[in-house]
Amino acid sequence: MPAGDSPDVLVARFLRANNFNETFAAFVRETNLVPESITNNPSDLTIEQILEEKKLYDLAIRFEKFNVGAGDVDFAVPYPNTPTSLTTLSTAFNILSLNLASLVIPSDESTSPSAQQVIISATSDKALRIYSAKEPHELVIPHPISGLHAGPILCVQAVAQKWLLTASMAGDIAISNIRGDVVHRWEGHTKYIVKLAVSDPLPESTESEEVRYIAAASYDKSFSVHKLRIPSDHAPADPEDEEAVAETKKPSSEYLQTVTFPETVEDVIFTKDYRESSTDASLLLLIATIRDSAYLHIYSTSTRASTSSSSSLSKPFTFLSKNPLNATSTTWLTYTPTSLVPHPQHPHLIALITSSLPIPKLIIYNLSTFTVEKEFTVTVNLSAYSTGIVAWRGDASASGVWVNSDDGVVKGIEVKTGKVKVELKAHDGRKVRCLAAGTVRSATNGATTESENYDDDDSQELLISGGFDGALKVWKAGPIEAE
Repeated sequence: MPAGDSPDVLVARFLRANNFNETFAAFVRETNLVPESITNNPSDLTIEQILEEKKLYDLAIRFEKFNVGAGDVDFAVPYPNTPTSLTTLSTAFNILSLNLASLVIPSDESTSPSAQQVIISATSDKALRIYSAKEPHELVIPHPISGLHAGPILCVQAVAQKWLLTASMAGDIAISNIRGDVVHRWEGHTKYIVKLAVSDPLPESTESEEVRYIAAASYDKSFSVHKLRIPSDHAPADPEDEEAVAETKKPSSEYLQTVTFPETVEDVIFTKDYRESSTDASLLLLIATIRDSAYLHIYSTSTRASTSSSSSLSKPFTFLSKNPLNATSTTWLTYTPTSLVPHPQHPHLIALITSSLPIPKLIIYNLSTFTVEKEFTVTVNLSAYSTGIVAWRGDASASGVWVNSDDGVVKGIEVKTGKVKVELKAHDGRKVRCLAAGTVRSATNGATTESENYDDDDSQELLISGGFDGALKVWKAGPIEAE
């Protein structure tokens, strides 16, 4: 007689327990089992128990990966500590936004341009400036890109290496090429747009068109969702109609929905659904943070919305959950969480910082379990009117985060312990408004900071800071002074 945990017995036990009588009879006959030997006692091992144990095992492996790869590593040395200023007196405007991105820069030469890593800076003069991320950090577009918006630009996203998605204090969203030609504009928000998020390409994308979601967080107490369509270079068009060809190459945006709240929306991000209970890899989460709300407000696509190209699905994101960031959901403490940033190698972990009242906290949140993984009090100078900014380090294990302040100091915090390991006196005592970090390579293929490339000998970790002293600084590793 087979053992009680043999595959044949487990299957037969499952069939009998679920009253699949005909299938059970055929199965025991073909496997030469004795029907009377198949029991369904409470102590018997079942297929359901094995599946549940497998889920717990997979979850334990995820925690093990976090503990080894993301949480229990020392703050790596060397680290960026030597600055190079990219601004002069003629370009010294308050820095409002920074991005380290990959763009294909137009060229007047006959050779086809290739993607390169760049630093995109938005300043208070309503202009963008694009610098090379590699020394000597020259402007790759020789003049400021202006005229995109009526108000200063607060957020920028590079999309498909060819297009710029920008939003401003005027409440509008613009899509432009790298030379600054606006091809689409949406003016639905009535106050500042403080954050733009762009999803990964959606399943409905094709060889001729890339499709993504856009989300915009606004101080009019709402976020909006749009669908961005970007034609590929291979999209079919009439070769005899140059204007038609040009139009088919332009991206477009379709407004989908707006979600409103009692207070202003501080941040939004898109992420995959990393929960064990999620059975559809195509589902997306949209996570928002709200002023004076110590929660993550999480929305999700449905299977139908994530796979359909029909514009009739006007509201693809529905409310999923409101998850507390406090140690207990019953605590009275209220604060504003901002700067949601996924871990570079473990994107199910996001870092965020809270407002200064009562005191700023750095939180590492686990999207696999919807729980707070780590929480530290951080000694940074942020006023009630300041927005905290977090950037993961660009070293191989993302061993720490950089945090801004109002006193011109950028602090490097070790995720393992929550201790401040580095203090960079960056901006002459003035507010540090924005941070970006990552790895730049000497190759010209536009490679981004993917984890498998971190050990390249030609890679260099960068920190980029922008402040209200008008300075834009690129920090690289240099000699470390003895303490």
